[in-house]
Amino acid sequence: MVWLAGVMVLTATGLAAEVGGKPEKVDVTVTYAQASGAFTPIWVANDAGLFKKYGLNAKLQLLNPQVSAQAVIAEEADFYTDGPDLINARLHGGQVKYFGGTMQQLVFQMWGAKEIAAVKDLKGKAVAASTPRAALDTATRETLKRNGLTPDKDVKILYVQTVPAILSAILGGKTAAGTLSAPNTLKAKEAGLNLLVDIGKLNIPALQVAYGTTEKYLKNNPNSVYAFLKAIAEGVVLSRKDPAVAKKAISKYVKIEEVPTVNGTYDAFAPYWAMSLAVLPEAIRAQFDYLDEKEFPNAKNADPREFFDNSFVSALEKSGLFQKIGMK
Repeated sequence: MVWLAGVMVLTATGLAAEVGGKPEKVDVTVTYAQASGAFTPIWVANDAGLFKKYGLNAKLQLLNPQVSAQAVIAEEADFYTDGPDLINARLHGGQVKYFGGTMQQLVFQMWGAKEIAAVKDLKGKAVAASTPRAALDTATRETLKRNGLTPDKDVKILYVQTVPAILSAILGGKTAAGTLSAPNTLKAKEAGLNLLVDIGKLNIPALQVAYGTTEKYLKNNPNSVYAFLKAIAEGVVLSRKDPAVAKKAISKYVKIEEVPTVNGTYDAFAPYWAMSLAVLPEAIRAQFDYLDEKEFPNAKNADPREFFDNSFVSALEKSGLFQKIGMK
């Protein structure tokens, strides 16, 4: 019996050590949606050679959230790394799932023109957002609702695709306010705009940076998924423990050189990079509530568990990898 127990322990240890072998697909395309500091762990994973460490030749591609989701479904990209668009796609029949995430609450700020002192002053006016149903759009709508305003009725939402374009819309008088992420929040402050709401402090559950792909990909390329998650995990740890590395990536990908702006961008997001990659069911459930009932009538009765697969993260946790790299 003692011998058998020893064999079982050795077998379990061996299996743990073997979690994620050689990637089935080495050359992978990893999308990201905005030049926002929220994506810093992905940039760090790339620039610090962490994808290569685990056998992946990763190509980072900047695509807006909806195009990113479409590219993954069409097998033109491997990994979606943004917010709720895969939920929307699955509700419309797409065979996609999330398998991890590093930011599962909304971390944005709403800024208003100089004459706008509070959110209530936006009634009858327009605010700028990126694209429909993206995380930033959800943040905008939920912030308006929590301040007694009905989106599309009391306040018009103008979609301008990118965060820099949102800032330009406010500064140019096209809209009275807009929802921004760092570093554009810092630029808004420099321009004399008014901070209306620090949305991160509202603790609104949602998928802001989550990782997903097709069910087919999860089945056919499990080792590639494991390799991706290992690199991201180390990217999160490195981003939090070595600010200099993270700030260098922010400067490169956001294309900013001003030290105060880089520092401010890092400080805005670093506290929110989760030290766990498991998808939170409550973030999925919350997203159902944010969706328009007419467009997504099936969201009301949807089961959050059908939208994610935490088995990869769970296997890595049991293997001791996360604890080894300092994530636990």
